[in-house]
Amino acid sequence: MKKKRFLSVLLAVMLVLSMFVGFAAFAADVPSAADQAAMNNHHAVTGLTGVNNARDLGGYYTADGQYQIRSGVLFRSANLHDATDADLARLQELGVSKVIDLRMAVEALTKANKSVPGAKYLRDSLLFLPNPFVITMDDFAATLKAVRSGVMDTYMSNMYRQMIADPVAIHATKVFFKELLDANGAPVLWHCTSGKDRTGTEAMFLMTILGCSDEVIRAEYLNTNYFMQAKAQAQYDKAYKYTHSKLISSEFYKYELVSEDWFNLEQNVLARYGGTVAYLHNVIGLSDADFQTLRDIYLVPAA
Repeated sequence: MKKKRFLSVLLAVMLVLSMFVGFAAFAADVPSAADQAAMNNHHAVTGLTGVNNARDLGGYYTADGQYQIRSGVLFRSANLHDATDADLARLQELGVSKVIDLRMAVEALTKANKSVPGAKYLRDSLLFLPNPFVITMDDFAATLKAVRSGVMDTYMSNMYRQMIADPVAIHATKVFFKELLDANGAPVLWHCTSGKDRTGTEAMFLMTILGCSDEVIRAEYLNTNYFMQAKAQAQYDKAYKYTHSKLISSEFYKYELVSEDWFNLEQNVLARYGGTVAYLHNVIGLSDADFQTLRDIYLVPAA
């Protein structure tokens, strides 16, 4: 009797150990957040010459390593004002069914998009006017940190708060997810002016719903700095030519990129709502069923 019990316990221990070893081996195969962000030339959408910062969210792993985001269906970019005919043909070839423009009306009028053949166009602005009052004491410390280096940090930290707390932004994010759900897996492209802050905020929300880790979401956000480095340097050089001020020129440089400080501030604001998931449920109004539908549509088993 004791021998049988011992064998049963031994078998159970061996089973648990084999499961643990198997899981560890599987987890070891999942690339780091930095490696995931660098995959496929930093997820660049190939064949575009007049559209900046164009990326495919496909390929990122979920936190448990079991799934990846589908490729070829979720595209983010800068505006399409300078898109060439070849660019538009490429986006049509990729099957883009909807273009969601997150810019303000004045931006869309000043630099109107070129039309992607066959794609529905929707302007869904996250901003109305810069709002200096979208702040509470909860994110005051984060704001102080973000504004420590100058004017641009002050402006951008204000905008990042606004993209979470302002009613215009909340409405726009509701519309964004309604359009994604309605697309039912047909390729969608969303963008703002440079494809970094407003576009990155919606990407962050979507990747959270799909189950990506915070580290992976942060790495995807920071990919903008890979794509926009040349433009940022050009802005610095132009500003320095006219001002001969490194301080002023660095502000122009910074504006073309993204900052971990801004990302951290946005997370701090979301913490006031109980975190990103709670915000998406309680403020944006997405249900558990909506979360699952988006996962069913946009995730595939990990390779």
